Amino acid sequence: MEKMIRLSYFIDSKKTIWVIKMDRELSFERKISFEPLLISIFFGSVVAIIVYTIFPMVPIFALIIGILVFGIDNLVIFPRSLEKFYDYWSIDKTGIYYSDYDTWSKQLLAIFLPMSRQLKRIPFEQIKSFAIVDGENIMNTQVPDGGKLNNPLARKTHYLIISTVNKKVCLHCAWTSDNLPVSADELKRLISFLNSKM
Repeated sequence: MEKMIRLSYFIDSKKTIWVIKMDRELSFERKISFEPLLISIFFGSVVAIIVYTIFPMVPIFALIIGILVFGIDNLVIFPRSLEKFYDYWSIDKTGIYYSDYDTWSKQLLAIFLPMSRQLKRIPFEQIKSFAIVDGENIMNTQVPDGGKLNNPLARKTHYLIISTVNKKVCLHCAWTSDNLPVSADELKRLISFLNSKM
């Protein structure tokens, strides 16, 4: 649905027009899926099997340990990492749609019922200011209130920081929804689109 179809038409030997067709203007990061739940089931099963091979006379102990590992994975580990690995968001003519993981209950709902999740919408009228931050530098000059963020180990990560009337929302801009690195041109396009709506 959010996939970008890119068609090129050549005007002459030096210029190219890019026609971009998509349901949402721009989309970034990965959507939540059943992956965290399946990983927890697999990890809990593996631990239960290992414990059972060590203590074959007490299968109930292996089952309890497996369920415990499954619970810790889903109730503690994955809720803390959802924003890092499944921070899908998109922007179109009506506003910004993002994955809201503000509370623990929302995080659990995302893990156990990912398909029922609705993206939260920020209308452009509610946006007071925005900033694109790469961890150290503000890339646009409009109210640079992003502050310093930690630099990633692997590659430069950008963030879109939205200031609304009620709160600030930090959205990752490292990858597109097609799992491709976000280019400088895409960031410029995002800034241009936001400026046109402000």
